[in-house]
Amino acid sequence: MLFNSYEFLFLFLPIVLGGYFFFGGMKGKSRLANVWLVLASLFFYSYWNVKYLPLLLASIGLNYLISGYILRYRKAKMKGAAQKAFWLGIVFNAGLLGFYKYTDFFIENLDLLGANLPLLHIILPLGISFFTITQMVFLVDCYEEVAKERNLIDYALFVSFFPHLLAGPILYHKSMMKQFADEKLRWVDWENMARGFVLFVIGLAKKVIIADSFVKYVGIGYDNDTSTLTFFDAWLTALCYMTQLFFDFSGYSDMAVGLARMMNIKIPINFNSPYRAYGIIDFWSRFHMSLTTTITNYLYTPMVMNCKKITFPKAMLATFSAMFIAGIWHGAGWTFVVFGAIHGMGLVVNHVWKKFHFWMWRPLGYALTLLTVLIGDVFFRAKSIGDALNMLTAMTGANGFLWHPKVADFLNNHLAFSLESNPHIYSDFPKLAFMSAILLVAFVPSSNEIIKKLALNRKIAWAVGIILAIIIMLIRDKDTEFIYFQF
Repeated sequence: MLFNSYEFLFLFLPIVLGGYFFFGGMKGKSRLANVWLVLASLFFYSYWNVKYLPLLLASIGLNYLISGYILRYRKAKMKGAAQKAFWLGIVFNAGLLGFYKYTDFFIENLDLLGANLPLLHIILPLGISFFTITQMVFLVDCYEEVAKERNLIDYALFVSFFPHLLAGPILYHKSMMKQFADEKLRWVDWENMARGFVLFVIGLAKKVIIADSFVKYVGIGYDNDTSTLTFFDAWLTALCYMTQLFFDFSGYSDMAVGLARMMNIKIPINFNSPYRAYGIIDFWSRFHMSLTTTITNYLYTPMVMNCKKITFPKAMLATFSAMFIAGIWHGAGWTFVVFGAIHGMGLVVNHVWKKFHFWMWRPLGYALTLLTVLIGDVFFRAKSIGDALNMLTAMTGANGFLWHPKVADFLNNHLAFSLESNPHIYSDFPKLAFMSAILLVAFVPSSNEIIKKLALNRKIAWAVGIILAIIIMLIRDKDTEFIYFQF
């Protein structure tokens, strides 16, 4: 079930909100609201493929059980036993993720070395990267005695809460448990409802109107023979995917935060105008912010703290390693390895630049940041390293400058537009969406800033939101998955 589908918007969401506030208003039984949300979230997950529901339930149950032993042993000052329970949990989660996400990748590479093993063709369960990393972080917090309170229903809700389940943001136990236990949050707050609804509609517009308009063009560029692409083909394909990724993930992040806010629950803001970043450090403080926080707190910091003497080179090695691992976390493929390496190296260069106070013309800094992100996105989207290198080669003009005939025909048939200077060069990409995207990225505040500063009149907010939602649903072509669902 997609956030942008009719069944979600007109059936699932109204029923879930109605049930949540109905049970939340029951005197002495308001905790049933959390039970309702757990059941709704499990149904939401099952709607994709019910056979993976036992996997999610087993993951929740085993992690909850292991966390209990960790907390019990820590309270009894049995550090050795707590450590064993902790590593048992980490191995279980890493093994679960590794089996479903990386088994076929390892087999493919062993086969290249002559192993001749059959692929298992394992289908990746939706959301496994997110619900697994969320629970690994929780086990670390238990071991460090940051998380102490335990309640099975609230824990199950913490892991499975449907706005974040499939593509983040990554949640933290301490902040969420306080909200799940607060009875006041189970009553309708019409201001939160209105602001959450408007934020959700903004995210829906980003996804349906802008991101989805690039799907066909990006597919033509990346899914065919990339060695035949020319300069204009390659650059427009790369820029269109960069734009699609921005508005697809930004749209999902807005929708997730908006949905939670409608239920008076605050989850982390995950996106803050990353294409305005000045440097890769700034970029990762704005893009997938919950992942950046997790990388910093649970990968980078432990690596650095394990050094007997912290030096700048060691800190940079930890920076590169943490980002390299984050790249592999995104997907099973050498393209994601290179993606992580590009951003890891970008972070190191950025830190070196700052340490030695090198000067750079600010517009050039913005341009280099976007170019680094663009190159990383080429590997992020390409089916193989060879395809990515073909794309980058074409972007240098090595394959010529005219459109590939298939691309030209597609664009010409859809938009019937050609450049006057050369009738063989067709502009296939959605011009209105592309120009709107550039203006939004360059000048418009982030969605959360708009909602925060907006003096919302409840009636006006609902009227505008409903009108926009109707327009969006009327013009949308079909339900399309969010890009981050594949991770």
